Amino acid sequence: MKLGEIKVQAMRLMHIDRPIHADMVDELAYDDNYSDLYNGIPAAINRCFADLEARRFLPLGRAELTDSERSGRGRRFHYGGIEGLFEIARLVVDSGSYYDDNHPFSYEEEGVIRVEEFDSFAKYLVLYHKQIPRITDASGPDTEIALPDALAVAIPYYVKGDVFAVDEPSEAGEARNFYEAAVAQYAEGLRVRQQGTVRTVYGC
Repeated sequence: MKLGEIKVQAMRLMHIDRPIHADMVDELAYDDNYSDLYNGIPAAINRCFADLEARRFLPLGRAELTDSERSGRGRRFHYGGIEGLFEIARLVVDSGSYYDDNHPFSYEEEGVIRVEEFDSFAKYLVLYHKQIPRITDASGPDTEIALPDALAVAIPYYVKGDVFAVDEPSEAGEARNFYEAAVAQYAEGLRVRQQGTVRTVYGC
């Protein structure tokens, strides 16, 4: 879903009474009737992104750890160079002869994890929660939002709840409830799909 579409839907939820479409939605920044509402959208979208990241159910990223150094019998891995990493979910060890999809590790400092009993013949990979790229002043209406559509369509409701919070608390609450319901539905669908996968694997 594109940024322009999200902005249009958000403005429609906030009762704009003029025709708008994604290609010209940025013109509202100069409309005295709507500029205050419109200019509040980017920050609200970014707060929505932070909320979704904190729930930790977005599709995981995967990266091999290659920057490391010996540390006693273990190994220190530097992961700060992984682009878009929000938080490590699991450490995976793959040696070819065995596979551990949830290997223990500890945080030593920002950007560094430690692994005991290092296997020099294995690959060490992290599965990580991704950071959602933030909206900036340079983000045009064609900017793709890096979220599944099932979540992206809920963003306008978060935006309305955020922007209307002070002046229209009742409407803001209704919009936030819709957002929460949509997010919960996505999370439940994800949980069911994951459980179905587990049952299929162990049912073989």
